[in-house]
Amino acid sequence: MNMQYEIAKMVTGNQISDEEIDKELALLSQEQWNEQCIMLDKMMKEHVENCKDKPAEDVMLQDLTNVGAANNVSETTVWIAYLKWMEVEYSSR
Repeated sequence: MNMQYEIAKMVTGNQISDEEIDKELALLSQEQWNEQCIMLDKMMKEHVENCKDKPAEDVMLQDLTNVGAANNVSETTVWIAYLKWMEVEYSSR
């Protein structure tokens, strides 16, 4: 059991299998995921800042869902890709 996957499933309310997450992650190259994560990061920060009337979690989940739909992957997979991207992005600073 991958604990990061389990947490992402809980956050997104999705019960996708670990194997399906791995398959979806493989659909895009690392460069494509990096581009999507940069875009997602900007979107979430902007939307959370501008949508004060909604809980931040709801705004972020909608952004994850939108990016997932645009790439034909689940919001859970997008969340995993984003967490991995943040780990690399912030550890290199």
